Amino acid sequence: MSLQAHDLDNQQVENATEDVLVDRVIPGEILVIAFGFVSWESRPAFDFYGRLKKLEEISGRHINKILVRDSGNAWYHRKIDGLGDHPDETVESLRELVRTIAPGKVITIGQSMGAYAAIMYGLLLDAQQIIAFGPLSFLDVEQAQLYHERRWLAMMRDLEQTPPPSGYYDLAALYRDRATAQTDMHIIFGTRPDQPKSTESVNLDAMHAHRLAAGGSCTLYPFPYSGHAVVQHLIDTKKINALLAGVIFDIALEPEPAPDIGVEWLAWVAENLGLGNNPAELVEILQQHGFSYESSIAAVTSSGAGPT
Repeated sequence: MSLQAHDLDNQQVENATEDVLVDRVIPGEILVIAFGFVSWESRPAFDFYGRLKKLEEISGRHINKILVRDSGNAWYHRKIDGLGDHPDETVESLRELVRTIAPGKVITIGQSMGAYAAIMYGLLLDAQQIIAFGPLSFLDVEQAQLYHERRWLAMMRDLEQTPPPSGYYDLAALYRDRATAQTDMHIIFGTRPDQPKSTESVNLDAMHAHRLAAGGSCTLYPFPYSGHAVVQHLIDTKKINALLAGVIFDIALEPEPAPDIGVEWLAWVAENLGLGNNPAELVEILQQHGFSYESSIAAVTSSGAGPT
């Protein structure tokens, strides 16, 4: 396996035509393998490149990076151009890249579809750390129906009907089989139902997280104000850098200031107060979107509501 390493920048990453990119290599430094999330309307993008560059600035250290995306949206079970046609081929290519880079530590990271890949390939590579945002724990149709997990059922059925030569369809079982003392998994997930009128008591990601946590050394990070898009929630609430710096470099960052409430949100508050909505509920919704309690109270009271 031979892939050319480049001194990447944002424009190169955004305009790349490949399924895998390798950034400038410094042997001995941490390697992060980042897997992209699903996209049905356009080709999936590479993920976490900009965030990893930010962590380099924070830490003063270089991060070796391998960026991978699944252009077929098959949860990394079919062809990844430049790596392999199915998981066992892909992991061998990644293993060779890891040997070539000779990093001090291997970390896999991803969200949603990318989180499934981060766990699957992290375990197969015996990575030291796995960071997964909102992962599924299985791709099995029978289990999906049992747990009422219907979000990506069509994709699971496609894999079941035309299976690739290798596949890993229950990450909890793989974790039990492959987890070692050096594999440290971090699962970040929302617990709020994604649909406003959902009959589910929690986001299904919580169920998947707890299935995985039973398998080994796993730290759970539940976020009650987030649904499935927990990465965006952490960006909006300015918590993403501190979380990643703590996990990857064991660096404790000072909390970033909460975002300001802009004119659009103030107009939203005024409109909802005019419709007779409960001021306390509006304060809670503002907090869910990352605004501080104090600024949320001020926004509601300044729009004409009494004390909440």
